[in-house]
Amino acid sequence: MKNNMIYLLLTLAIFSCDPAKRIAKKNAKLEVKSDENCRFSISFISIGGGTDGDAKKQFETYIVKFDVNNNTKLDYETVKWGREGEVDYCFKLSELKPKQQETFISDLKELLKDSKLVRYQENEPCKKGRQN
Repeated sequence: MKNNMIYLLLTLAIFSCDPAKRIAKKNAKLEVKSDENCRFSISFISIGGGTDGDAKKQFETYIVKFDVNNNTKLDYETVKWGREGEVDYCFKLSELKPKQQETFISDLKELLKDSKLVRYQENEPCKKGRQN
């Protein structure tokens, strides 16, 4: 009987520490900012060790080069939402022609494809940051 109780408590402890539940709770705090979709958004996430600083630098360098090469100034919104530097960049890309939009998105995806701490969304609303 005593062993059964120990096994039950251990099982409950294991399942209550599920990191997926914590991530889901954390993401539930993020709210949709508006009904208007962003053409492209990129998220620099963290899984307990901060964001990928090298990927972020590559991203920022690409934005500057893209603006220079295309004689434009990309308009985007930065949404900070985490305690470890997590941030979203939301682009409407209305200042670009459809072909330029596709090039911008595909180039960024190719540039950052090796980072496990970068996520993308297309045609989704931008989210608000955490309200703490």
